[in-house]
Amino acid sequence: MSLALFGCDEVIDLDPIDVSIPVESSVRPPPITGGTLVVLDNATAVAADPDRDVIHVVDLAFAEVLHTIALEPGDQPGRVVVSDSGLVHVVLRGYGGLATIDVDAGAVLSRTWLCTEPRGVAFNPDDATLHVACADGWLHQLDEDGASLGSTQLEPDLRDVMIVNGVVMASLFRKAAIVGVDGSRIELPPFGDHIPHVAWRTWVRPSGTIVMLHQLASTEPVPIEPDPEDIEVDGGTPYGGGGDPCTSGITGAAITTIFDGRTDTVPVSQSRLTVDAAASPSGEWIALAVPGAAAEEGTIRFQSTEFFECDPGARPDGDDGQVTAVAYSASGQLVAQSREPATITVFTDEPWGTRKVIKLNGEPRFDTGHEIFHRATSSGLSCASCHPEGTDDGHVWTFETLGDRRTQPLDVGLGDTAPFHWDGDMTDLTMIMDEVLSHRMGGDRQSSLRQASFQRWLFAQQRPPAGGDHEEPSQVSAGAQLFASYDCGRCHDGPALGGTITENVRGVRLQVPTLRRVSLHAPYMHDGRSGTLEAAIQDMVESTRGVTAPQADIDAIAAYLRTL
Repeated sequence: MSLALFGCDEVIDLDPIDVSIPVESSVRPPPITGGTLVVLDNATAVAADPDRDVIHVVDLAFAEVLHTIALEPGDQPGRVVVSDSGLVHVVLRGYGGLATIDVDAGAVLSRTWLCTEPRGVAFNPDDATLHVACADGWLHQLDEDGASLGSTQLEPDLRDVMIVNGVVMASLFRKAAIVGVDGSRIELPPFGDHIPHVAWRTWVRPSGTIVMLHQLASTEPVPIEPDPEDIEVDGGTPYGGGGDPCTSGITGAAITTIFDGRTDTVPVSQSRLTVDAAASPSGEWIALAVPGAAAEEGTIRFQSTEFFECDPGARPDGDDGQVTAVAYSASGQLVAQSREPATITVFTDEPWGTRKVIKLNGEPRFDTGHEIFHRATSSGLSCASCHPEGTDDGHVWTFETLGDRRTQPLDVGLGDTAPFHWDGDMTDLTMIMDEVLSHRMGGDRQSSLRQASFQRWLFAQQRPPAGGDHEEPSQVSAGAQLFASYDCGRCHDGPALGGTITENVRGVRLQVPTLRRVSLHAPYMHDGRSGTLEAAIQDMVESTRGVTAPQADIDAIAAYLRTL
């Protein structure tokens, strides 16, 4: 329990410092995205490995690796799907496309570039088509060989793709909503004083029931400096959790089922960062991949579909590594993929059956920076709880002494954007780690060497520009000129187009955010008051220039910003 009860200038801090030697992988691993596993039949599993840029084909019956298929460095394979022909299709997040794999031959048949950041993929058996969701809001349709059949624009931040009663639908990552190509939309209702967000995994059961693993975020005021008497009750840290096994802090995992217009949400007890889920064929259990749990806690959890009270879920005995993906075979065997060490574990019965551990090929990818970012603190929270996939959760938090503050993204390259936080009150990452990670979240303090290692890992998390591949070039060019004529570059300047200065905006001193990947980070402004990029542009023109810009100007500037 943290005893740092007061502000940065009045710290009563008795917590030990973690002085263990930092380890940096030869190739520093990317943030966890989860859900990189598929079981083709009762005998074969295909596991994408974004840490090592390979795809493993594993014989489950004989517990051996059949193929380790090398990809290009930086491909970062993600979601996996199998088509009726037996071909396997893997989303390559780093490359920006889809790989088609012959698992029998252990070979890549084709690579198809689609967009800057592809995320989800589904196969539609009705017409033998593939559908790939991209972060920019475009849904691409391909044939089984990977040839393009066209694309449809939905809205930014697409994640998983589902075929629901013949309709192609996609989840929205931060909003935890679902949109269809037919114009349909499913919004999850609030759960008490929490609202759904961050849809880690969404799939459809044979019955037509949609299942979503997502997070729940508190809408209650968040204390930064709580009364010491309240800390013990709330669980040990300003952000809650930790002390009470039934309390998950300000955010935690949940599972929502959707069928025939009805939604049913169940929180995950003793929640940690949970990135993947799979339902057993019997329907009695949901297996969870919980890489945020401490190693000694076990990173596989089982949630009964019958008992949803405060039950931490069954955890198999033994070290299961850091599990990031789970899947069931048709016969009910649970297959779990660990990123480090790289293994496949097969459980013979649900949920406590005997296990077979299959070692996968590849160098170790343990990394201190990656570990600090993902593992839970004593509050149950990790950095990735609010910064999933190394970016942001899109949530607007209400802090008791600050007001509304939207979570800021981390995938924009933070190295040249200090000072940090919306108020510009965190001069460097060391200050953030001491105040936020250690004090507010209840994490261990870190030695200077470990802080430096964490900083190097975090500052390396800069993803490519959002793309704007579908924007009209003349519109983009006009937008760039208008961006300059409205003097936007006065504050949004330098390589990051902002991020280094603090300015008065409508009477409030705020850090000017970088515009890198801005089109993917709605809602906008420090308090999230602008829901769209266009609304944010008009807001800033009015607050800085004192005029209302013509809609044509707003649209052109938005087209330009979508390319950044």
